[in-house]
Amino acid sequence: MDNEIKSNNKPLKVLVNFCRIILGLTFMFSGIVKAIDPVGTQIKLSDYLYAFGMGGSMLDSTLLILACLLAGFEILMGAYMLLGVFSRGTSLLVLIMMVVLTPFTLYIALKNPVDDCGCFGDALVLTNWQTFGKNVFLLLLAVLVFIKRKLIIPFVDGRRQWLVIIIVVAISVRFMAGNVKSLPVLDFRPYKVGTDLKQEVAGGNHAFSDFSLYDGDMNDVTLDILGNPGYTFLLVSPHVEDANESNLDLIDDVFDYCEHWGYDMIGLTSSGDEAIHQWIENAGAEFPFLFCDEIPLKTMIRSNPGLVLIKNGVIVNKWSHPCIPSDEELSAPLEEISIGQVPEPDPMRTPWAVLLLFVAPLLLIVLIDRLKTLIQ
Repeated sequence: MDNEIKSNNKPLKVLVNFCRIILGLTFMFSGIVKAIDPVGTQIKLSDYLYAFGMGGSMLDSTLLILACLLAGFEILMGAYMLLGVFSRGTSLLVLIMMVVLTPFTLYIALKNPVDDCGCFGDALVLTNWQTFGKNVFLLLLAVLVFIKRKLIIPFVDGRRQWLVIIIVVAISVRFMAGNVKSLPVLDFRPYKVGTDLKQEVAGGNHAFSDFSLYDGDMNDVTLDILGNPGYTFLLVSPHVEDANESNLDLIDDVFDYCEHWGYDMIGLTSSGDEAIHQWIENAGAEFPFLFCDEIPLKTMIRSNPGLVLIKNGVIVNKWSHPCIPSDEELSAPLEEISIGQVPEPDPMRTPWAVLLLFVAPLLLIVLIDRLKTLIQ
């Protein structure tokens, strides 16, 4: 009789574990793309606040912390689901999250206060209706997995489940810290290194439709700047009044370097004249500023300020403000040093490398668990 019951449960057990793996993969993917670009998630959270009339109610630093916590939570829930650990608590938390998000995304789809939900960052942009459909599907999976959670097959023994928490949290924190301090390890946005801005703007690419540069008299000088055959450093600051001023000495050094070798350096901002003059007084680097909408500036580089190097309209390199090149790195003309060249593809900066960073430790935990089980 017991064998008959177990046999009847096999198809359901397979279905439950299949659903749990789909949920785990989805949560991990969603969390990892947010961890790649925490500042982008912070910007999306800010967009939501403005859409609901609460703009400015939270500091950017608070939103950044929330963005990192959200990414970490999704990665952890995804890892738990994939490994089948803490099945009761995990299935309940995932179900609660989907119960909350599904009606919320229905409202977003109906009212359309934001262009996209941002659930998968810039890696996979879904329409609001696509997001709602995705959440309905995940909600159905979450309900089944929660109800039949006792059929989940764990890949790790209960005595070693704590390893999952330690390893996933350690990797996530280190990974996000690096992406906040410097720039996202993967760039899914239109303004990635190697992009020919002149060609994209002149060709009418929709992704660059809001990228226009204006001088103090509000003359459009976009193609003049992008058409410069030489090197140009762009100091990008969506709002100079909010710019981090901890590395002004590095910016001064870049400005001095440009004056010495005859390169152009231009500031790009959406701030007004008063804020610009105050920043110039603080920084002491009197290079000209051009005006641009804040959205393309925030999209171009996840740092305020950030430094972008272009040549003949092509993005050659980008740096966050803590990573702006020092005097030692700017030791010769740009034509002769590496930072003046579009970098070669880095095998450690690929989607597969990032995936391996998170998946390999999980597979190692499973392998260790299996070896210990065999030994015992």
